[in-house]
Amino acid sequence: MADPISIVEKGLRRAESLGVSEAEVYVVKESSITVKGASKGVESVEGGEVVNAFVRVLIGKRLAVQGGMISRPEDIDTIVESAAKIAKISPEDPQWVSLPKKLGSTPVYDISDPRLEALEPESIMELVKRAAELVPETDRRAYVTRCSGSASKYVKAIGNTHQSPQMFSGTMFEFVVEVKAVDGAYESGFYDYYYAPTMKEFSLEKLVTRAVRVAVDTLKASRVPTGVYQVLLTPKVFSAVLDSLIAPAIRADNVQKKRSPLAGKLFTQVLSEQLTLIDDGAAPNMPGSAPFDDEGVATKRKVVFDRGVLRTYLYDTYTANIEGKESTGNARRAGATNVFPAPTNIIVLPGTSSLDSIVRDIRRGIVVYGTIGEWLSNPVSGLLNATVTNGLLVENGEVKQAVKGVVIGGDIYKLLKDHVVALSKEVEAVGNHLVPAILIDSVSVAGE
Repeated sequence: MADPISIVEKGLRRAESLGVSEAEVYVVKESSITVKGASKGVESVEGGEVVNAFVRVLIGKRLAVQGGMISRPEDIDTIVESAAKIAKISPEDPQWVSLPKKLGSTPVYDISDPRLEALEPESIMELVKRAAELVPETDRRAYVTRCSGSASKYVKAIGNTHQSPQMFSGTMFEFVVEVKAVDGAYESGFYDYYYAPTMKEFSLEKLVTRAVRVAVDTLKASRVPTGVYQVLLTPKVFSAVLDSLIAPAIRADNVQKKRSPLAGKLFTQVLSEQLTLIDDGAAPNMPGSAPFDDEGVATKRKVVFDRGVLRTYLYDTYTANIEGKESTGNARRAGATNVFPAPTNIIVLPGTSSLDSIVRDIRRGIVVYGTIGEWLSNPVSGLLNATVTNGLLVENGEVKQAVKGVVIGGDIYKLLKDHVVALSKEVEAVGNHLVPAILIDSVSVAGE
């Protein structure tokens, strides 16, 4: 199989021979190993290598997007030819200007781990087996219901009609532990995970201990009365809320289509002065980091909310061209679809209080470790709606009972502007988020 750069160059030559106005070829070569297990140990091992190519072709302002698997170099010609045929009959997009005319690259560190490049299935199998052993060792009431480890290495290359191809390589490691705790007739479950380009910050013991602790601590959980509570969102939950409600709202395409409550609010106070949110496509050891985005534009660090003031939206080339701006290096694609702007890595600057001290100061509130359904919240209106799966009721700093089955809700912008009490000085990496815990006042809780 030819290397990704050669495939990109071949695809662009074929596009040029077809006389299209513009063309872009993006190639991803990835090899991976995935081991799945449960309480009895390893259940399956999967692995392999795949090469995928994604093409955008323009004939005037007529765009077509195609993609597919590459098993031999000639396959890229077929994909390009198919895109050209579709472009000819596609409707014109009057807002189209051009593909990126300036590709670039930003220095990025810790996006590749030599250990992952050389990792054998046996090494991941040992981690999965050890996780299954560690859980009951940590607490005899707990056991593993699901456990998986995955290591991959990849090469990404892109080029277009205006610029020569460029390429970078990296690795990714993911480990998931799902735990169930049983005490008599009571059951509770919780999962935790590690997801990053390197294993530098991976600790199996820490991952298992945290998952077991939450599962055990939230045994005998029940609903609390409906009312208004203080709510402490732990980093895992805070990141899920940001992903569901804030991330879609800062995308320039949603702003331009009036699908964002942040439209027209640049340089205004949107969130609390305690909140500074950064999008950083070059942060070390974070899964959204890369030298360039999915259309070849250099990534960079940008402050989206500066002490609560909205400073920028996130742009790809298309949305930036509409406003006569430059891309912010946030183009992403999901398979054979057109690119769209999206966050790379979201970083929220921490506060000054320890998590323990914040909990001690809670008058009457819920510490939330896990939720479901937050993805059903409405990013257009900003209304939060999430069901607590793992929580603790705290009164005057003391834990009173475990909580589950209650729904937390409210206008996320009002909550994050007027009701932020504190941010923890401790932060956690949760996927492509690096965030503290956050204590919020006056949160509506639907319970008994």
